[in-house]
Amino acid sequence: MSFYNNKKFSSMDELKKRVKENKLNGVYLFWGAEEYTKDFYADKLRKLAQASPVPEFNYEIFDAETRSVGDFEESTFALPYLWENRVIEIRNLKPKRITQSEAEEYARIFETLPEYLTVLILFRAGDYNGSKTGSDPQKEEKTEEGKTEERKNGFKTFLTAIEENGLSVEFEPEKGEKLCNWVSRHFASRGVKIAPGVPSFMTSYCGTDMYTLQGEIQKLCDACEGKTVSEQDVRTYCCANENHVFFDVATCMVRKDALGAKRILAGLKMTPEIVPMAMGFLASNYRLMLLVKTGMDMGKSVAQIGTEHKIPTWKVSKAVTSLGNTDYAALQDAIARIAEADAKMKTRRGNPGAALELLVYRICMYGK
Repeated sequence: MSFYNNKKFSSMDELKKRVKENKLNGVYLFWGAEEYTKDFYADKLRKLAQASPVPEFNYEIFDAETRSVGDFEESTFALPYLWENRVIEIRNLKPKRITQSEAEEYARIFETLPEYLTVLILFRAGDYNGSKTGSDPQKEEKTEEGKTEERKNGFKTFLTAIEENGLSVEFEPEKGEKLCNWVSRHFASRGVKIAPGVPSFMTSYCGTDMYTLQGEIQKLCDACEGKTVSEQDVRTYCCANENHVFFDVATCMVRKDALGAKRILAGLKMTPEIVPMAMGFLASNYRLMLLVKTGMDMGKSVAQIGTEHKIPTWKVSKAVTSLGNTDYAALQDAIARIAEADAKMKTRRGNPGAALELLVYRICMYGK
């Protein structure tokens, strides 16, 4: 019986507690929008086996798309070799495709996992939206009587089995003060001092993607060794990631957070030359969101959309997290308003910064 059998759903705090206590057997489902932290904790679990003298015997990647639940059960019978732990990572698991009978088999197996075994299931942003069914039931089409219901109930049973025998953790994007504290900790861990305001300025200048910020922090630490990092150093050594910044602006606009968008824009020097570029970034990001929403509604994965349109997976994932509950009409309206504002700025005199701010408010007010 799994050590954490009959445990109910636990939060990130519970995951941190288990990592600290090194009590990590059982089954784990990692999902959500924040990929950096998700990968960090996934690696913690993988290292339970990969740190062994013969990791190829103790860490197994199980492909759920090409192998059966029976194959998975056989894998759980294997003993760790010259080590105390064994890890199985299940990949290519499709929430919508898990039938009720498969879910019941998984549940039975999860209930009897040996003490030395850890099972990891990691969903990238867009692969799973946090619902009990694994999808929006209103968007499913029945191909034969009862099949959709069977799949919905199947994933619900599967999810319940995980919550009872392990941990389901959502990884949400860090923002605001928490993200600034994360930046500060990374500088402190490298023994580098920073001036007040540097973390906040970095998130405005470089964007909020944690993988990007990690690279820029390392760059600053190497360049500013022995001195205090200032905002001017950020401008000198870091890449101004306008695309990330304006994706964050677009994300605020999609959720109708005009004040949030304004706060991000306030951290930028909106010169007359920069505003047209900002319009271009916003238009590009909205078009990407429209393309991704179309793909997701057709049942395509993040990887499929990226491959078909030659877009980096991280960009598709970021678009997925920005979509929320928006619809086609709202996205199309935003694209039309951006085009209209851009055309007016090119043909009329006026304050470009004020025009951009007005555009943000108008898009945020859609449907109100």
